[in-house]
Amino acid sequence: MVTNGDDVRQANEIAPLLSDNIEEGGLNRSLFARVARLLRSRGIRGGDALPTEASLARDLGVGRPQLREALSALEAIGVVRSRQGARRVWVDFDLGRFSMRALSILAPDDAVARDLLEVRHALETSLLPRAVQFLDRVQRAELRELAAEMLSLAKGGQSFSSIDMAFHRQLFSPLNNSVLNGVLESFWAVFDEIRPPSETVVEDPEIAAMHGYILDAIEEGDMRRAVHELDAHFYGVRNRFPDMTFSSHEAAVRSQ
Repeated sequence: MVTNGDDVRQANEIAPLLSDNIEEGGLNRSLFARVARLLRSRGIRGGDALPTEASLARDLGVGRPQLREALSALEAIGVVRSRQGARRVWVDFDLGRFSMRALSILAPDDAVARDLLEVRHALETSLLPRAVQFLDRVQRAELRELAAEMLSLAKGGQSFSSIDMAFHRQLFSPLNNSVLNGVLESFWAVFDEIRPPSETVVEDPEIAAMHGYILDAIEEGDMRRAVHELDAHFYGVRNRFPDMTFSSHEAAVRSQ
């Protein structure tokens, strides 16, 4: 994963938050949380300027150096943005943005990809019926184009990973669910990280075709079948990774 200077700086600020030692690196996570709670209690929303450092330090009963450290941590996870010559701005938490920054200091492996895939499976199959209610004609047409492009790439032995991500993001875009979007972005970031650049791409056209089956069921108004096709798609994806281990419950389900 390529990182720049800002990524390294933010990674160093995130690291203490991922530690079990709340005082590691000099950052007290209780202060970090107090700052966030105070801002939210004041009705701060995305795009709003934060109060001055002097005001926040006084209200929290801490020194400005401590406050700046906590604000830097909030900036590192993506909920605060600094502006040169102006006050900081609250931008709300975005799981995808935080995940990308956290991944810059972590070493994702197959286990992380497996866990994210399991979360995706559960979230997407449960949220699909609601998302479909709000898909308009243009979005459905775009999904068809993406599904056709994936199938074409797979038949040509080319990777369709980026198109796959675009398909799933488009499918659930009506929900505007930042947590789901973060899970999707995190999964593909980890997937691209653990797959060696030199790895020969061997795509399964049947897995690509499953996206079309999902859309067929949606167009026919058969939501139960649409969820079933999405469920089958995930098991198809897992079959591409035979080294992934499954929970005992899931293994029992798969063997039935």
